[in-house]
Amino acid sequence: MISWMQHNRKYLIVTLWLSAIAFVGAGFVGWGSYKYGSKATAIARIGNVDIKLAELQMAYSNLYGYYNQMFGGKFDKDMAKEMRLEESAFDILKREALLLNLAEEFGLKILDKEIAENIIRNESFFKNGIFDRGQYEAILLNSRITPKEYEDRLAKSILITKLRELMPVVTTHFEKELFGSILTLKDKLEYKILSFDDVNVSLSENDVLLYWESNKNRFLTEPEYQIKYIETAITDKNYTENEQQEFYNANGLKYDVNFSEAKDEIKKDMLERDAKREAMKDYLAFKKGESSKELKELQMNSNNMILSEESMAELKMAKIGDILKPQLSINGIFVTVRLENVILPREKSFDEVKSEVSLELKNIKSKEALSKLAQDSYMNFSGKESDFLAVTDGAKIEGIFPQDGSELLSTIFTSSTNQGFVQLDSKIVLYKILQQKVDKEGVEDISEQMLEVKERVFEDNLIKRLEYYYPIQTYFKG
Repeated sequence: MISWMQHNRKYLIVTLWLSAIAFVGAGFVGWGSYKYGSKATAIARIGNVDIKLAELQMAYSNLYGYYNQMFGGKFDKDMAKEMRLEESAFDILKREALLLNLAEEFGLKILDKEIAENIIRNESFFKNGIFDRGQYEAILLNSRITPKEYEDRLAKSILITKLRELMPVVTTHFEKELFGSILTLKDKLEYKILSFDDVNVSLSENDVLLYWESNKNRFLTEPEYQIKYIETAITDKNYTENEQQEFYNANGLKYDVNFSEAKDEIKKDMLERDAKREAMKDYLAFKKGESSKELKELQMNSNNMILSEESMAELKMAKIGDILKPQLSINGIFVTVRLENVILPREKSFDEVKSEVSLELKNIKSKEALSKLAQDSYMNFSGKESDFLAVTDGAKIEGIFPQDGSELLSTIFTSSTNQGFVQLDSKIVLYKILQQKVDKEGVEDISEQMLEVKERVFEDNLIKRLEYYYPIQTYFKG
């Protein structure tokens, strides 16, 4: 029998938060602490706020590092592409820009005194227990940002904090009770996971051809870039103990170990630093037409063994004849690149994309067949029986990823029926609620957790309103 909680959902304001609650256990990616780089190229303008290429690169790098840590060092560029990480990084910056526009409209200002106080209280810049200007400048130098860039970044962070303080989110006693009820409610399920293996889809060549003809403007070649470039190698050399110790002291935040254990990494970083200085000299000579280095030529796309993903993003923004500042290439050599020409994308022929089109069409037809199978069988199926599950127990469902488990439970806990099915990308889960109970064991005070979720929901809705209010112009393609 389904309890009051599922039969009276119209009273549950808290159901607006359920999708967020389901992911609390996995943690959220923060979005307010990104540093400026030195590149001034604007990739977007939100209202009166520009988003710079360097900001996108830093936001992407921070997200990549976050997921790499979460996946135990096994996160790679293919996974990043599948998760559309660049879009996520841009969305982070877009949200921030929208809030900065609102802060400006409210007339909020930042005083130099506030920035200075924030800096001198930051223990990262302490030496012998107090703020040290040399330490501050050395850390910023190692991070490749100037004090002005850092302070501009800090000003934005302080401004957004002020804006949030003007819009405090509070919770009521009724909301706390409802939120607590959601976290203590548990369902025992019978469920069955349907996948593409459960349906049989066959396609004729004519089916594939007709689909391609209707969608061929989506199947394009990658743009290609004709470049000329010079290389600056990293030359091995020896450093004294004092030189290495000074470098370690100035860059200590980068290393998680003591000086002795970090020596190999310190030398590597010092060699890279010195090579970059030489590469900048080569860059200036190249720019003046005075370089004696061998000039190499290459036609390439995003999948190349020279430029990193971040460098490719800069190349895509460049104009013909532009010379990019030295970048450390994938093979460990600094390269200085001049863009000679851009070969625009073209529609691929049917023969070129036949396999790709066939796979896409089969995926679509398989989803349709899977949906029909679920519709026909969800009222009468035999499946696995789960333990009692809370809305946050997505990782405990066998056969699907934790994120999919969270989406499944979020849907079930907000449904008004005790039986149905949930589409999860390439799978569908049939479910039936067998029993339900309230279990308060192990549940701690949820006031802080509830406030966090409510603040997030409030801000998400605020952002949606601001997207309509402030014009959004983008100048790049991810």
